Amino acid sequence: MQEMHVWLYDEELAADKLFTPQDSDAAEDETWVVDRFGNEDRTVYLQTLGTDGTNMLTKASLLYMQEMHEWLLSQSLIVDGEDVTYNVVCARYTKDDDCKSPVSVLSYWQHNRTLLEADPNPLSTINSVDWRDIEPSGSPLSFYLGGDAVRDASGALVSTRATRIIYNLKNEKEDISGVGNDDPQSRYFEILVAEKSADRRSADRQAHKAASFILTTAEEEEAGNEAVTADVGKLIIGYVLMLFYASFILSRGRAKYSHSLLGVVSVAAVGAATFSAYGFCWYIGVKFNSVVQVLVLVLLGVGIDDTFVIMDSWWDCSEIPTMKERMIAAMKHAGPAITITSVTDLIAFLA
Repeated sequence: MQEMHVWLYDEELAADKLFTPQDSDAAEDETWVVDRFGNEDRTVYLQTLGTDGTNMLTKASLLYMQEMHEWLLSQSLIVDGEDVTYNVVCARYTKDDDCKSPVSVLSYWQHNRTLLEADPNPLSTINSVDWRDIEPSGSPLSFYLGGDAVRDASGALVSTRATRIIYNLKNEKEDISGVGNDDPQSRYFEILVAEKSADRRSADRQAHKAASFILTTAEEEEAGNEAVTADVGKLIIGYVLMLFYASFILSRGRAKYSHSLLGVVSVAAVGAATFSAYGFCWYIGVKFNSVVQVLVLVLLGVGIDDTFVIMDSWWDCSEIPTMKERMIAAMKHAGPAITITSVTDLIAFLA
């Protein structure tokens, strides 16, 4: 049976294809730009946060930040049989260029531990050297400091509780099973550093009075996928609740006139129809996506509503003596309402 194959759907995971019409000018313009200039770089944010009021602009805190920078650069993993390191996934202007330099307050010392350790007063360096000489075409220094940075009356920086380093990674997209169109090396490198930074966070708080948090696109997507998967169980709960609700409403509180079993049959019929519809779409090649998951409960609601409409008409025709004539009269009354509801729902979803 084709409905048994519903879970074999090819899944559409590209957000732009889910929400942006692919025949629109915007989609065509994006394709033109990507074909000529490539995809935008991926971005990784390594954020360090002082605990217990720790000032992240002290030499000790800056050295911790430098340690985290060196730690990130040292991470590696195997992707499709290839050893993937930061040097592999970093973004470059051309293939022959060096990695694009990360940007942070450590740019004052070129992200070099030796230069930082040799500086007797890093905070004085930050206040005496013009940031525009360090990053002439970049964002202001405040972009790399937390919003709670403190300055004195002269405007000189005194402290901040948070800093961040921004890294650019390559974004050479390809189809990845279960993920969609993405760069596999950069994606899995991002997930690796995010997970490992979380593992060392508690020890860092003890040793440095600071902790690091890595924010990546891949990590956000992974968290979203896990949340969607966790919600699948709620769909089952929704079906069970609807089953009890329909049975209760149709029971009418009296055993003699109860049609509670009809509620069970109605929910089962809607479920079978839903699986059949998903199976048909799979058969003709329609890709599954997270948006259509809501249809499960929408179809259940519409189907049970039709059951209530039919039963209400059936009860209104209770004076008709024969079963056949009563059913004909009930369907004549309920049929137009059900048809109008179904057609309007269809037009609404097609629109």
